[in-house]
Amino acid sequence: MSNRFYRDWSSGRLQSFTVRFRETDLWLGVDSYRPEMKEAIYKEVASCHTELNRCITKYPAFLTSLEPLAFPWPSEIEIVKRMMEATRLAGVGPMAAVAGAIADRVGHLLLENFSCREVVVENGGDIFIRNERPLVVSVYAGASKLSGRVGLEMPPGEWGVCTSSGTVGHSLSFGQADAVTVVSPDATLADALATAYGNLVKEAEDIEKVLAQALNEKVETLLIIVGDRLGMVGRHSLKFLERVRGYQPLDLKT
Repeated sequence: MSNRFYRDWSSGRLQSFTVRFRETDLWLGVDSYRPEMKEAIYKEVASCHTELNRCITKYPAFLTSLEPLAFPWPSEIEIVKRMMEATRLAGVGPMAAVAGAIADRVGHLLLENFSCREVVVENGGDIFIRNERPLVVSVYAGASKLSGRVGLEMPPGEWGVCTSSGTVGHSLSFGQADAVTVVSPDATLADALATAYGNLVKEAEDIEKVLAQALNEKVETLLIIVGDRLGMVGRHSLKFLERVRGYQPLDLKT
C-alpha cells in the first residue's frame, strides 16, 4: 500500500516528521515534537530489523512462509512473538504483520519515552494511533473513484488501522480489492487481518460475504473498496470527504 497519500493529506493537527531505515519509511505525527525523537526512533527501528534478521537466520521460513508457522519462536524477541501471534490468528504468514509491528513499537516508544499524548505512526499505509480527540483516517484505494473520498473516524483511544490492496503497492495479496482496511486494538494484528481479508476479495461480489464473517473481538471495523463499490461493518463512523483532490460529491454504491 502506498503511504504517500496519507502524508500528502495529513491535516496539520500534529507536528510531523519522517524517519527512514532500510526498507522502513515512517511518517510520524505527535502533539509535542522534540528533536531527539528522530534518533531514538531510528535506533528502535534498527533494533527491530536486527531482531527480525536474527529470527530469519535461524528460521528462514519466517521470511517466506505464506501460512502461520508453529516453531517455538525465541521468547526474548518480542517483535517476533507479536507477529507470530497475530498472523496465527489471521491465518497468514509472519511477514504479513511486519509493517504494523514496527509501527506499534515506534508508537509505544513515543508514548513511554517522550510523554506524548497523541501519536500517529504510519508505515506504508499501516498506522498506529493514540488520540485524545476524534481523528479521521482517510482511505487510499488507488485508481478507485472512492480513493481519498472516504475515511474512518477514530474516537479517543489506541488503534491499529491497516490497509491491504491487491491493486496498489508491492505487498503480496491474492485478492483484487483496491483497499481492505481493518481497525483492531493494535497495528500488528490489524496488518495481519487486512492481508487475510484482502486475500479473500477477488471481485466486488465478494464484499458482502467477507463482511459477513469479519467481526469478532479482534476486528472492530472492516471497510472494503473494489472499484466504485464500498462495504463496511463495525463500530467506527464512515466519513465522506467531499473536497479531496477537487472532486465533487459522488453517488456511492454501498
